[in-house]
Amino acid sequence: MKNNIQTIEDIRAERANLKNKLALSQLHMHTRVQAIQQELNPARQALGVVKDVFARPRKGLLYVGVGIGVDLLLRRRLLKKAGWLPRLVVPFLVQNAAANVIQRNSTSFLEKGLRWFKKATDKR
Repeated sequence: MKNNIQTIEDIRAERANLKNKLALSQLHMHTRVQAIQQELNPARQALGVVKDVFARPRKGLLYVGVGIGVDLLLRRRLLKKAGWLPRLVVPFLVQNAAANVIQRNSTSFLEKGLRWFKKATDKR
């Protein structure tokens, strides 16, 4: 930083210099924050999976449909000979996880379903 500012041009030059230093500092902080976020990404994903398993999604037709599907597939087929505890806990966790994943990606699933339906009807 200059100590002997004598003209208005010196003030303008110093101001521009300080603005450049500020922009460089902001850019440096932004890149460091992005690096920290990249390092924490696996932990965030693991936390998201745990959240999906234990958080109940909003009630609605989707939740009822997923519940019926999980009940038919897991309780009555795959866990038919399991003990009472796995038959109680596993479907609950799978139902929550499946409903949350479907709810989060509902537009993507809808688009894929409509594209598949269009392909199937166009062939005929």
